[in-house]
Amino acid sequence: MRFASSALTVTEGDAAGRYHMINNVIADDWNHSPYSIDLNENEVHIWRASLNQDAKVMANLSALLSQDEYQRAVSYYRPVDRDRFIAGRGILRKIISAYLALSPGELQFTYNEYGKPAVSDNQNTRALNFNLSHSAELVLYAVTRERVVGIDIEYIREDFATLEIAEQFFSKDEVAALKSLPTDQRTTGFFNCWSRKESFIKAKGLGVSYPLDRFTVSVSPNEPPALLNVYGDEYEPTCWQMYELKTGEEYAASLIVENPPVVLRQWQWIG
Repeated sequence: MRFASSALTVTEGDAAGRYHMINNVIADDWNHSPYSIDLNENEVHIWRASLNQDAKVMANLSALLSQDEYQRAVSYYRPVDRDRFIAGRGILRKIISAYLALSPGELQFTYNEYGKPAVSDNQNTRALNFNLSHSAELVLYAVTRERVVGIDIEYIREDFATLEIAEQFFSKDEVAALKSLPTDQRTTGFFNCWSRKESFIKAKGLGVSYPLDRFTVSVSPNEPPALLNVYGDEYEPTCWQMYELKTGEEYAASLIVENPPVVLRQWQWIG
């Protein structure tokens, strides 16, 4: 099933501004984070942040990490990877703590067998679900209540967007759709497909154990983002809504949300 195209304008509060959704593509319009924040059951909040923070902010974020997070950070060989992990996890703690009225350092995360993080049950008084993704200098977070969400961001590299890689990781229908595109649209189509597939896998929480060729997403820049089919389950695509996120010209990003419809709000995290 393909979700129908839609045109929607959502207006937030007085200081929050507005954004537009056309064909499930969210405009590059990120509002400054509010002083206080509330998350309604029908909302998804999307946060964008830079992983390149100054030394003062990095020191603050590093102090928030748990022991296991810090050990994981220092295990990175390249300093840039270490710093980006620290920033990503520290900002996650800042964001999630705002919804739960806890200090960021108090938060406890649990992980399923495939590494998907969640707030520990004893602290998750608001039934939050979240997902995060980072690539190059940017990180995205999606936060919801009582519904599953998956998010992915990819730095666009033309040298990576080859048919050989597509044939290895995409479904047959996705490869055919990619081959049908004009040559100048194939890189965009490739990363549309990649980020949309990743967002769905992350929402499922099954990591690389979920077969990539068992589901198909839309590919063409001229089509709305959508989960088109899931092998063996005709009903499942009707349970999800997919969105394309505009995060910058050098990135492709996708969001998928369980049990639509929802209202999306976008925030820019400032250190």
